[in-house]
Amino acid sequence: MRRQQLVVIGNGMGSVRFLETLVAGGEHGYDITVLGDEPDPGYNRIMLSPLLAAEIPFSDTVLRSRRWYDENGITLHTGADFRIVSINRLQRLVVTTAGQPFPYDHLVLATGSHSYIPGIPGASFQGVVSFRRYGDVEAMLSAAESGKNGNRAVVIGGGLLGLEAANALNCRGMQVTLVHSQSVLLNRQLDAYAGQLLQSELESRGIAFLKPKRTTSIEGVDGRVTGVGFSDGSCIVADLVVFAIGIRPNVQLAVESGLACKHGVLVDDLMFTSDPAISAIGECVEHGDETFGLVEPVYSQAVTLARRLPGEIQPFVSRPSATKLKVSGVQLFSSGQFQGEGCDDVITLKHPDAGIYRRLVIRDNRVVGVLLYGDTSDGAWYQELLESGQDISAYRNTLLFGSQFAAVA
Repeated sequence: MRRQQLVVIGNGMGSVRFLETLVAGGEHGYDITVLGDEPDPGYNRIMLSPLLAAEIPFSDTVLRSRRWYDENGITLHTGADFRIVSINRLQRLVVTTAGQPFPYDHLVLATGSHSYIPGIPGASFQGVVSFRRYGDVEAMLSAAESGKNGNRAVVIGGGLLGLEAANALNCRGMQVTLVHSQSVLLNRQLDAYAGQLLQSELESRGIAFLKPKRTTSIEGVDGRVTGVGFSDGSCIVADLVVFAIGIRPNVQLAVESGLACKHGVLVDDLMFTSDPAISAIGECVEHGDETFGLVEPVYSQAVTLARRLPGEIQPFVSRPSATKLKVSGVQLFSSGQFQGEGCDDVITLKHPDAGIYRRLVIRDNRVVGVLLYGDTSDGAWYQELLESGQDISAYRNTLLFGSQFAAVA
């Protein structure tokens, strides 16, 4: 009996977790082929920041070796020649850049996302990079080393990736300025007080900040970056410019093949697309008007699909995901609706000398938002309360002091 052909496009973190779960379940009935356009096997993108900071080698980021794929009967193709350029849904095959066709019975799209670089003047200059892939890390280091005027880096974007890139380049000995369009760093995860604590800590390490500031141009000479211009007419010198202002789902293949898409590839609770022979997981998908940039929901999607293909039904449910900053020496935890709404109760604890701050948002005696800075030891406990919707009225008065002080029955 012919085995079904399962083809996976993409070999990132979601793809690897999908494969791990599928093969761990025993006989699944598929011949599996994985096609990735990066040269290396799947790696942990979360670890790119410590890699850039020279805290770990690349080998520590690799999720599974080529030997693992071989041992589990998975055919892995990597590199630019295996980038997929078209999907023929009628014939059920995908075609690579080199023109090689791969037929499928079921296709998994795990194409991920790409960094957004705005179409401003000079954005294509040498020395302007994003921060998303291992190749971006190499480009940053190469651009920094080839700078003619010194080692001055400008990071545009005060979100997670921007802060991690700024810290990593600072650790590499560069003079780093971070530019953010908002007044508060990590404005989607922090309030003004926590944002200032974080900024003060990073300033003490030598990172400079310009905010709020809107970038309007990249200045250059002979095609190479020399500075960054702003809407107020000012400009700063730069040998390297790193854009970290958000990601966009990679949906071009899906759109061109006629799959239903909005911001991402539309999927149902079992991660199936509008074509029953094609499913999708990870940062390329849109589920319930939501797209995804954190690893927890991506892993959950991967498990849902890996169990669905052999017949087990475990619908994907989007849950609040905690944000953690990967900067050595900085403890930060943010989850849920930390800003609160009109009728919510907001309770805070501040210990300025120790750099500790806690903010909890309570609605109908249930935790709906958590923000911790300086001490995140109770993060997992607060997250459990948030996800479970547990009534906390019995220990509300001690809730802010953590699990050890709460009189939990």
